[in-house]
Amino acid sequence: MIAKEIQRDQLWQAIHAFVVLRPSQPMRLYYKCSGDNYESLPVVFEQNDYRLPRLLVDEKALRRARSLPQLFRTDFLKAVEKHHLLTVGLACSKYFGPLCRPDRTNQTYNPYNELHFSLNEIQSVFPDVHTRFFYGKYIRFDQLAALYFAQPTLEVIIVAEEAQTYESAKSFPLNQILYGPPGTGKTYHALTYAVAIIEGKKLAQVEAENRLEVKRRYDIYRENEQIEFITFHQSFAYEDFVQGLRPDANRNTENLYFKLVDGVFKRIADRAKVNYISYQQNKSQPELPFELLLDRLLVEAMNRETEEVELPIIELQGQFKSIIIYEVGDTYLKYKRRTLRDIVKDEERLLYINKLKEKYYGKEIREAINKAYYETVVNAVRKFEQQAKLSNEHQQLNRYVLIIDEINRANISRVFGELITLLEEDKRYGKENALTVTLPSGESFALPPNLYLVGTMNTADKSIALLDIALRRRFEFISMYPNYEPIPDFAQVLKTLNESIREKKGTDFMIGHSYFIGKTSADLPTIFNQKIIPLLYEYFNNRTDQIKEVLRSANLSLTEENYQIRVKSVEG
Repeated sequence: MIAKEIQRDQLWQAIHAFVVLRPSQPMRLYYKCSGDNYESLPVVFEQNDYRLPRLLVDEKALRRARSLPQLFRTDFLKAVEKHHLLTVGLACSKYFGPLCRPDRTNQTYNPYNELHFSLNEIQSVFPDVHTRFFYGKYIRFDQLAALYFAQPTLEVIIVAEEAQTYESAKSFPLNQILYGPPGTGKTYHALTYAVAIIEGKKLAQVEAENRLEVKRRYDIYRENEQIEFITFHQSFAYEDFVQGLRPDANRNTENLYFKLVDGVFKRIADRAKVNYISYQQNKSQPELPFELLLDRLLVEAMNRETEEVELPIIELQGQFKSIIIYEVGDTYLKYKRRTLRDIVKDEERLLYINKLKEKYYGKEIREAINKAYYETVVNAVRKFEQQAKLSNEHQQLNRYVLIIDEINRANISRVFGELITLLEEDKRYGKENALTVTLPSGESFALPPNLYLVGTMNTADKSIALLDIALRRRFEFISMYPNYEPIPDFAQVLKTLNESIREKKGTDFMIGHSYFIGKTSADLPTIFNQKIIPLLYEYFNNRTDQIKEVLRSANLSLTEENYQIRVKSVEG
C-alpha cells in the first residue's frame, strides 16, 4: 500500500474533480485525520456515457467520513498508480473532469458544456474554487495548473492498491481446501479468499476491509462470471460437474430427446481459458509500423457510402474545419477540404506518405502550406494507435475461482473423473507438462492456469485422513479452528467446552466461534439448546452422560425436558 506524502508546492494545483486516467486496479482514498494517522475509503473508477473516467465513493462510507472534521473541504487528490503520480484534483463527490494530462501540451476539448450539473453546487461544496475554465471549449493542463484555490486544511490522497497482477495472485495455491470443525467460518473465509485471488491482494489485506464492501465485490465478480459457487452432496456426479446429457425440454415432440450440457466446472474453465489465450496473444503482439497503422485507420474511419475518410483539423485553418481523403495511392493521399459550410469542389490536394511517416516518427517536415493537414493525419494515426493499445491493455489476464462447499460430501473420484490429473500446476494449459484429456463427448479439454479451486471441508463430517488420496495430493489444506478473539464475552465458555471435547473426541469435533458472533448473554441458552447440543448428541452417539460432562465443564447449568438436555444459564 502506498501512502507517500508529497510537498504541496510540488503538486499540480488543478481544480478538476476527477482523475483523468482510469487505473487498472482498485484505488483507495486516504485522508489524514490527525497527526500522521490516515483513514481510507475504497473508490471505484467507472466509464460514463462520455467515455470519461468517473470516481465513485461508497455512499455509506462517504456519509460516515463526512462526519469527521474538515473532510471533503478544498482538499487535494493525488492519483498514484504503480508508485507514479498521475494527476491532481479536488475530492468533490461525483463530477467530471476534462481529458487533459500533465504530459500532454496540446489543447483538449472540454466536455463540461455537454454535462448537466450545477456549477453552483460545486461552489457550495468548495466555495473557493474558480469555475471560469468550466466554460471554455478547449483547455490545456497548464491552464488548469495556473488556477488556484484556498490553502487546503486537510490532505486527501488517492493511492493505488497492490496491482492486480497474475504474479501477485500466484502466492495462492491453485487448489486449496479450508478444513475444520463446524462453525469456524470456512465458507465465510472462502469468499474472502476468492476476492483476494481475483484482485491479486494479500489475504490479510482483504480480511482487514469492511465485510460488506468485500461481499459487494464478491457479488460483482459472480455476476461477471469470474466466481462460481457450488455445494457438493452425495448425489452430485460427473455429469453435474463436468459434462453430461440432459433432457431437452424445448422440443415439442412426443419422443424424449437429450442434449449435451456443460457442468459448472467446465463452464468456468472454458471462460478462464478463453481469457488466458486472448491475454497471451495480446501480450505478444508487436508494435505496428506506421504504414499498417495508417491503413487500419483509413479502413475503420471510412464512410461506407462515400468511401471517403473525413478527419477534423486540429486547429482551424481559416474557414476550413476538416479534410476529406478520397483516394489512397502507393505514395500519396488525395484530399479536399471542408469549409464551415460545404466542401471545396474540384479540389485535388496531396499528402505524401513518406512525409507523414517522417512526421509520425518526430522529424520536422518542410511543408509550411500543408503542415496543419500533415499534423491532422499524423495525430489521427497516433490517436488510433493509442486506442488500439488501450484495447489490448483492457484485455487483462483475469483470475477465476470455483468455490466448492462441503467438498468431502461427494464421491471425489466419481465427480472429477479423469480431470483430477489436470489439477496439478504443471499439467495446466500452457505449462511445460500440460495435458489435454478427451471428454466422453469427444471434446478436448485442458485446465488453464488462471483457474483457482477453493474448497471447504467439515472435519466433523468426515476425517481428512479418509479423503481421497488423489485429491489430497493435489490440494493444499488450510486449517481453520475456533477463533476466540471475535467473541470476548463467550471466549472462556467456548474455550473450556472445546478443551473437554478435544480430550474426548479430538480437535476435528470442536465447536466453532461463528455460533456466538453478534449474540448476547441472553441468547446463550438458545444457542446451546438449538445448535450446539444437537451436534453433541451426534458426536457422542446420544450418550447423555458424556454430553452432560462436557457441558458442565464449561459451568453451564443444565436441566432435562422430554428426555433432552437443556442449558438454563452459565453458572458463576
